Amino acid sequence: MHEPANSSSRSFISTVNRHGSEIVHQLFDRGFNWIVASEAVVDIGVLARVAAQSWVAYDLTQSTLWVGAVAAFRAVPSFLSPAVAAYIGNRVNHRFLVAAMRAFIGVLAIIQAILIGTGAMRPWQQAVLTLLTGLAIAFAWPSFVTFLNDIVQPRLASRADAILAFAHNIGELIGPVSVGVFIALAGAEWSFVFIAILYFAGAYLILNVPTPERDSRVGNYHHSYIWNLRIGLRHIGRSQPLDWLMVMLLATNLFGIAVFPLIPEYAIEVFDSGGLGFGLMTGILGGGLAVGAAFCALVGRVIRAPIVAILTSSAWAVGTIAFAFAPNLPASLLILFFMGFVSVIWSNTIFTMFRTNRFTILHPHIMTPYSIVMGLIPIGWTISAAIAHFTTPETALLTSAIATITLPIIAYIASPTFRRA
Repeated sequence: MHEPANSSSRSFISTVNRHGSEIVHQLFDRGFNWIVASEAVVDIGVLARVAAQSWVAYDLTQSTLWVGAVAAFRAVPSFLSPAVAAYIGNRVNHRFLVAAMRAFIGVLAIIQAILIGTGAMRPWQQAVLTLLTGLAIAFAWPSFVTFLNDIVQPRLASRADAILAFAHNIGELIGPVSVGVFIALAGAEWSFVFIAILYFAGAYLILNVPTPERDSRVGNYHHSYIWNLRIGLRHIGRSQPLDWLMVMLLATNLFGIAVFPLIPEYAIEVFDSGGLGFGLMTGILGGGLAVGAAFCALVGRVIRAPIVAILTSSAWAVGTIAFAFAPNLPASLLILFFMGFVSVIWSNTIFTMFRTNRFTILHPHIMTPYSIVMGLIPIGWTISAAIAHFTTPETALLTSAIATITLPIIAYIASPTFRRA
């Protein structure tokens, strides 16, 4: 009677061993090791740069609106990435382009450190430097994706993504906390020196990756980016419940993330905790994201995904309201950790609902609009910052909470296909 269970156990152990050997094989691949090392360093720099830019924006102007505007300057060039990919596909060495752009961002960080250290920094200069950084990222990202695909074997791609995601989660924790420590002990200019060193190191490490045997090219598209976008939107309009999922993502990314641009104001004005408090607040949010990502990896695909989406949306909304009225810094840290944790579960659930939908499988063009909507998050910073600037931070956070929870509930009530997803 126990034979099926034993067979099942052996099958499970065999699967674990096979997956484990694949991970080990991936970890001991020389080219991939250099990429992981480079990404681990650069991801710390990325999150440190975002945190430092937010701090400097608020410190220069005492305006949450400017914090949001700087996020928009950083994000807008990313919409050029598809066009850049199509143009540079057969014209560049992808490894050298990625290294050059990372070194260029390092130079921009040094310039910003000098301007801050000499007291010459002005908001317009920060806007220009942030815009140039965004342009460098727009040029580097398509080449990095292509270079990674050339290095990593297709059957190990998901394992490679998991390893790189873990490196990014570590960056979300270490980067902001490091910025807070530098601001508290030495000044904001030294946080940009630290960022520059990380980007220079990332450029050096990527240059050590061996030349890949394969050489796929970004520019070998069968159709233009606009064509993919148009077809993707057409399929979403016909594919329940993808239309509801897309609207939920859009509402959340544009109106549901007020907590991010408001962290500098709460750290400085509300809790009077300075740079160290700011670093702890942004870092603990990243820690929640990291723990949430590990939890999702262990649990795997959730059952009753619509219910999970509603519960995690509600949890994020409750966290947003609690943060608005947090009595002190320790309470805000606990709230931010909780929000980071539930946000990963929510985003992982929505992404899984997208990827496993039969329409997405039949029409992968649907992922083009999805990618665009995910790129709107910094624009959401700007919108929430504007609401806080023209009303109050509490109003912005309450609005964010309402936007987060309203559409999932409406979708669950109005769409039978969403309930069955």
